[in-house]
Amino acid sequence: MQQTLLALLAILLATFLSFNQKQGIVQSRSQVVRAEMEQMALGVAKQAMQTIRSRAFDQATVELPSDSIVATSDLESRSSIRSATKDCKALDGGLGGICSDIDDFHGNMATITFTFPTGSFDFKIVDITVRYVDTNLQPTEGARSTQKEIVLKIQDTPSSGAPRLPEPIEYSEVVSYP
Repeated sequence: MQQTLLALLAILLATFLSFNQKQGIVQSRSQVVRAEMEQMALGVAKQAMQTIRSRAFDQATVELPSDSIVATSDLESRSSIRSATKDCKALDGGLGGICSDIDDFHGNMATITFTFPTGSFDFKIVDITVRYVDTNLQPTEGARSTQKEIVLKIQDTPSSGAPRLPEPIEYSEVVSYP
């Protein structure tokens, strides 16, 4: 009887250890997949940021020759940055010039698909935020500034199931004028 109980305890212990090992492997693979999704989301962010940075700094600088400089007092005020006033897509070149300056991207969204031989992954830019910042990278309160911070939030959007990223990835850059 004691031997039977001892054998049963040994089987239970072996099963428990095996379960813990398998659970660790599953968590490890889950972390690898999440890390790969984060890398792809950062790729989307960098591609979008390149498009946004290629636009003029401000509406006041749109039609100026490249060697001209506008005074800070002539730049748009913070209150002129409005959400989604134009349908700017950060990943398709701003729809052929509709988005003439960085502020035009504020509040817009875009989707990109990575296609592989075995499938595809969709990523969505959930939000684009443009705001004026001072030299300490703190938001300015209505004042004009020669620096703007652009913040992108990117989330994977699978066709079925929950997103693999627990929350959107944030990617930001500060652009300066001139």
